[in-house]
Amino acid sequence: MHDPEAPSVLIVGGFLTGPYNYWPLRDRILARGAARVDIAPIWPVDWVAAGFVGLGPLLGRTGRAVLKTWRAGGKQPIIIVGHSGGGLLTRLATSEVPYRGRRAAVAPQIGALVTLGTPHRLGPTSRWPAHPGHHAVRFLERNLPGARFAPTTGYLSVGSRFVALASRREPSAAGSRWRRIGGRMIEEVSTAMLGAWDGADLGDGVVPHGLVHLPGARQLTFDDVLHGHLGGPWYADDRIVERWWPEAMEVWQEALAARAEVGPPRERLRESS
Repeated sequence: MHDPEAPSVLIVGGFLTGPYNYWPLRDRILARGAARVDIAPIWPVDWVAAGFVGLGPLLGRTGRAVLKTWRAGGKQPIIIVGHSGGGLLTRLATSEVPYRGRRAAVAPQIGALVTLGTPHRLGPTSRWPAHPGHHAVRFLERNLPGARFAPTTGYLSVGSRFVALASRREPSAAGSRWRRIGGRMIEEVSTAMLGAWDGADLGDGVVPHGLVHLPGARQLTFDDVLHGHLGGPWYADDRIVERWWPEAMEVWQEALAARAEVGPPRERLRESS
């Protein structure tokens, strides 16, 4: 018997992460009343392969993970927590329009999508070639702009302005800290991955604050959070989860209420998948 007040949750991890990175987050969400928490089986080698073949295979794997959690949770709309690139993968998996020949169309199974430090926009790439993330973002902007399936799917985007604010509060200390951990290298890598951006907008240390919020979503911006997994606090730390999890529950409950009133999104339940 499934408790209708207790959601099933799927965590979709970010670039070059594996499920092990999210074991503590799984435990923290379970401690806050989730019925079950699964982690999508996406590994660093899968992300490396995506750099050559694109995000299509990861889209398919994400869609299958959504269906597995949804079925295990009694076919009640689930909550997705997408960290960084995992938020983009989940949005791709909701698309009814095929992406690179692949289509999961799992919006009906998702009651809420929570993105943590996800770059929903990317800057121009004059210094670096475009990569699969740029192609994915352009596809999403054309076919699934903003909170596409609201109100029957809730959206919450979470970001941070920590680094810029820290630099203004303690310029010398902040500058020294970022030099010690390779600030210039981080800026170069971020430029390569996310495109050109205002150097003053360091956001959570990886994703600029100007790229992190999805139009139409409920938006949370923190002043003391890093992207993860090195350094902290980051989005999955216990005291940070305590801030965004109640908001995630609210948008999920609002989406369920909207489905009760107007009906769910067009069903495509794919029982045979």
